[in-house]
Amino acid sequence: MQTKAVTALYDYWTRQRGERAVPLRSAIEPADIAPILPDVFILEHNRLDDPRFRLAGTRLCAQFGRELKGSGFDKLFAPDLRNRVARITENVMAHAAPAIMQIALVDGSLDTTEAEVVLLPLATKGKAADRIIGAFAPLPGQRQPLSAFRYATLGALSVIDPSRAKNLGGNRPAVPMPTSIMAVRPAGLGQTMSRVLHLRIFEGGRQGDDG
Repeated sequence: MQTKAVTALYDYWTRQRGERAVPLRSAIEPADIAPILPDVFILEHNRLDDPRFRLAGTRLCAQFGRELKGSGFDKLFAPDLRNRVARITENVMAHAAPAIMQIALVDGSLDTTEAEVVLLPLATKGKAADRIIGAFAPLPGQRQPLSAFRYATLGALSVIDPSRAKNLGGNRPAVPMPTSIMAVRPAGLGQTMSRVLHLRIFEGGRQGDDG
């Protein structure tokens, strides 16, 4: 985790879930994360649609030059990546497996800005995750784009296993994501994990501020 927004949201999500696999949506208080709210979003999913923005922070919307509420999360990405991105978000919810995406954002001048996105499962009731809370932030030191971002490309994916440990024990880089990763919905958790073992599965999450 390389940005303040992503680190802060993951730490808050970890505290709010306690001993649960995922926290309840009712446990998320906007006032608790006020400094990063402009970078935060919530996705929801139903049988008819891939995950869509239920809420999107003002800075996130401004960076893409439009209101994102109601639009598909996968539509932020290049067309050839959309199915893969939708499968990643579905797996975050289906298996309560937080993920960090390293992405490149392309603006109107075709210049790129490196950014990271964290996807964290939420439950509106019961134990099953049916929403995602996330944060979106350009990496430190990136230039200010001259125009709104047109689309994103996906560079790497890290999957976190928060059930094994509370501390990541340091900052570890993600690794490039093969084109096949999570391109289809796995049948079960074991299959999901076997598909991402050649990437990196973090045991727990890093506590504290990465800057």
